[in-house]
Amino acid sequence: MRSLLRPWQLALLLIAACLGAAALWWWHRSARPFDAAGLVECLPQEHAAHLYIDVDALRRAGIVDLLAGPKTSEEPEYRAFVDQTGFDYRRDLNAVAAAFAQGGVYFAVRGKFSWKQLTGYAAAQGGRCHDSICQMSGSTADRNISFYLVRPDVLALAVSREPRGATMIGPSQWRNPPRLSGDPIWISTPAFVFSDVNEVPAGTRAFFRPLAQAQSVTFSAGPQGTRMEVRLEAMCNSPAQAADLVKQYTQTTLLLNQMLERDHMKPNPNDLSGVLAAGVFTQQDQRVVGRWPIERGFIESLLSGKLD
Repeated sequence: MRSLLRPWQLALLLIAACLGAAALWWWHRSARPFDAAGLVECLPQEHAAHLYIDVDALRRAGIVDLLAGPKTSEEPEYRAFVDQTGFDYRRDLNAVAAAFAQGGVYFAVRGKFSWKQLTGYAAAQGGRCHDSICQMSGSTADRNISFYLVRPDVLALAVSREPRGATMIGPSQWRNPPRLSGDPIWISTPAFVFSDVNEVPAGTRAFFRPLAQAQSVTFSAGPQGTRMEVRLEAMCNSPAQAADLVKQYTQTTLLLNQMLERDHMKPNPNDLSGVLAAGVFTQQDQRVVGRWPIERGFIESLLSGKLD
């Protein structure tokens, strides 16, 4: 039986179908909200630690200016970057999501960008842009920088072994969506990273080491009344394991307070020992929640490098 469609008609139908699929893909990518969860879900999911920072919320709270310090103290290299790209995190950065996986760092950044200036900066650094993706060499041979615009206000950026690592970043939906707390700072990490805590400050190892047995671990930080609060949520394998974790944390905190009392010292909320000594822990079935109040003085000490 002869085909009802002539070859040129079939070709037109195929072209129309391809254009329709492309339009649908573009609409889905543009319409997807790039809120906190949307940014995080742009990133690689498996075997990765994830970070989200609501920079705009921290800016309104004065934390960004506290972190940045005066403009006169900025490094000349950073000022050159701002001049060439037109991007200054003080005013142009709104939110950052990052994934740390397989030796690389992957970012989905929401803010204000000038693509023309960004591509010009890449070219000035010896890089090149092709198919809407720019790539350039990093500080070492195995560190490649690549980036592209997911949409005008969302930048995908990767520092990885792959020359075009940014292609691993883009709108997606995880099989297990991230559970963000709503706080301006959120970190989720696989529990196995706490198996080796030798690189963290000695005074915090007793708090990190027990987390290696949990299923998942999330830290967040946000306002609580007139001060900040760091919150821990650890999902354990059983209620019994959760109860044991609460017991360990409570005993470690009690021991720290006893040591301070023995040395005739009062917990200082502006140093690390004072923060850890104020921890409170509760259990909800298989979930453990820890809370540590954070005073502004502690943040100032941390950022100034004067933290004891």
